[in-house]
Amino acid sequence: MKKMTYDLSQIKNISDNDPDFIKMMVDTFVKEMPVDLERLAAAVVEEDRVNVHRFAHKMKPSLELFGLKSHEHAHNLEIWGKEDIQKDINEDFMILHQELENTLIELKRDF
Repeated sequence: MKKMTYDLSQIKNISDNDPDFIKMMVDTFVKEMPVDLERLAAAVVEEDRVNVHRFAHKMKPSLELFGLKSHEHAHNLEIWGKEDIQKDINEDFMILHQELENTLIELKRDF
């Protein structure tokens, strides 16, 4: 069996394992993350530091809540967007993008 990219243990913990709450959280994640990811992608391509910071900052708590390792890459993007550092952020974005795409597929399949 393939290991899932996501981990719902935090959501289960805060909801006392309430299936309706878990489903609502998953539905919200599946609905909102593609939009935020698309906006983040556009900001990365345009090297728009303000919006890279904005969308990475917005996405990071949800990535953490769903147990995605890519929250670390969102953090790197967030820092790049806020500080004037010279760094190629494409790898961080690609890792975040790939894990999030896989997670969205898995969540749609599982819920």
